[in-house]
Amino acid sequence: MSIDENKNASLNGDPYENFRSLLQQSIVFPTEYTFKFIIKAEADKISALKSMFEGTGARLTEASSSGGKYKSFTVQVQVQDEEEVIAYYKEVSRIDSVIML
Repeated sequence: MSIDENKNASLNGDPYENFRSLLQQSIVFPTEYTFKFIIKAEADKISALKSMFEGTGARLTEASSSGGKYKSFTVQVQVQDEEEVIAYYKEVSRIDSVIML
């Protein structure tokens, strides 16, 4: 996909089109995919994030920031295709103030 096609795809409604294209070009699916997230260290946000990966066989590791105000999560989970990766990102983006790396 050319740069102009990527711009048009984003402008025409699908903000994930560029990312989808990159995933298709760089990853062979199915694969174990690694997500990284940072959220405020609040019980409801932590619970929401963890619940999104329950029952998936995902491995979650977490670390607290030096001040304890934030938690970082690394999530490794088996995914079948780029659409599943994007679906996880969309789901996690519903958590207020989440940072997705």
